[in-house]
Amino acid sequence: MSNHIIAVPNSVDLASFIGKKGSENSITFYNRSIDASVITALAPTSTEDKFYAISEILTISETIVLSTENMDRLFGELLVASKLLGKNVILTSENADSDIIKNSGLSNYKVCDRDTLLETILSIGKNDNPAQTCRVDIDKAFNVKGIGAVALGVVIRGAINVHDELWHSSGKKVLVRSLQSQDVDIKTAGPGTRIGIGMKNIEPDAVEKGSVLSAAQILPSKKITAKIELSEINKEDLVPGNFYGLGSNFSYSMAKVEKVDGDKVTFALEKSLAMEKGDTFLLLREKAPRIFAKGTLD
Repeated sequence: MSNHIIAVPNSVDLASFIGKKGSENSITFYNRSIDASVITALAPTSTEDKFYAISEILTISETIVLSTENMDRLFGELLVASKLLGKNVILTSENADSDIIKNSGLSNYKVCDRDTLLETILSIGKNDNPAQTCRVDIDKAFNVKGIGAVALGVVIRGAINVHDELWHSSGKKVLVRSLQSQDVDIKTAGPGTRIGIGMKNIEPDAVEKGSVLSAAQILPSKKITAKIELSEINKEDLVPGNFYGLGSNFSYSMAKVEKVDGDKVTFALEKSLAMEKGDTFLLLREKAPRIFAKGTLD
């Protein structure tokens, strides 16, 4: 079975076409099973008061699907973010020949109409390696009668198995009691799986959005240093004292620039985030383009 996590940041209609609406918080999940494959589309619940969710879905997804139906400010900002991330991009065909796209510098993209969208998503290659150490990023947790604590998340790398003992980013060791994907009980789940995890030795209140289950312990930190890549159209230098939003996977925090050394920048975070070397994040500001820089943790 192949599992595909995709971002659909600018069209609820397109996300609804891709899959059936599932759970939601700042992010809404849409799920579809096709033969032996599963597509999970992530869309921001609101692009107005929860714009930060766009940075989360863009960083956690393998592929970005952009609707070209409305060539507005948001679409332009998404082109900027997509180029920074360098991920596979699929553009819908309505206005795919627009000069905005041609002049964006975006190169790694495909164009398709709605009739071939699902086929195009499934055709994009994946570099899954279940032998890597397990990591699951969590977006929600709650209590289920008869089961106990249950977390919803996405397998980022490796594989999670029933009876595994994993570290939660709170520092607690958690036993995996059960796994479920697409309403089916399973014994193991590999990269890209949208997964429900029955857990022992932890309460739902201790499992926050953005927390992590992993084979190697990942502890939250309020200070990070990262290599920063600025958008080519950015006209703002990062200087100590500046504040930005920082979004990565299911995590978000305000971040203060503490030190700048070339392209290496140290940030003090308002909220502790569970991140590790190699993790990617996006920086947000108020003026356009609101997403203007990418960071990779040292």
